Amino acid sequence: MKKSVIAMAVIALAGVASAAVSSSSIAATNTTSSASSATLSGAASSGNGSALSMNSATSGATSNANAAGGAIGAGGFGIGGAAVGGSATTFGNVKSLSATSGNGVAGGVAATNANAGSAAAAGYNAGPVNGTAFGGASSQTANVAATGAGPGGGLAYVHNNAGTTSGYNATSGAVSSPWGSLTNTTSNAGSVGTVHQNAGAWGNAGYLSNGGGTSGTAGAGSTANAN
Repeated sequence: MKKSVIAMAVIALAGVASAAVSSSSIAATNTTSSASSATLSGAASSGNGSALSMNSATSGATSNANAAGGAIGAGGFGIGGAAVGGSATTFGNVKSLSATSGNGVAGGVAATNANAGSAAAAGYNAGPVNGTAFGGASSQTANVAATGAGPGGGLAYVHNNAGTTSGYNATSGAVSSPWGSLTNTTSNAGSVGTVHQNAGAWGNAGYLSNGGGTSGTAGAGSTANAN
């Protein structure tokens, strides 16, 4: 009989302790990416002439996002944390060449367009602690090159290689107890674009280029509270 009473008491205490514990968290991510490329070439000659048009375009986009959060609290005690991170990267590579001799004309264009986006958010709330971490980034590379030559002898060449990478990360942490509280937050965000171009024209020829066309944005933030 005594053992049964003790067992019932333990079960009851466990139920009270379990009811006093709280935990709540959320995490969400979203990524997007798209890439396209196009080329157009034209050449014509008559009589003693020649014409050549060569164009190529390659583009790509990638993105990633990560988010996690968790917390636990009971009475005047609580601990929780959240973290997010992600990046968006795009690139475009275009080449255009036109060459003629004699009675020939040539022209062409190469173009790319790539877009990528990343977003993440995480939060927690348990007893005396709560916090959030969030961030987002976007990148775009729109690359265009065109050349033309003739009539008469001419040569024009353009090669653009461009890319953009944007990224972010953020963390949040909180600890609370009857003896004191502690919070910590961090956030970082950045965007870098690179463009490399080689171009030239000789004779009756010319070229056009947007120089690589890169852009990017990124942002991140976090909050933490302990009472």
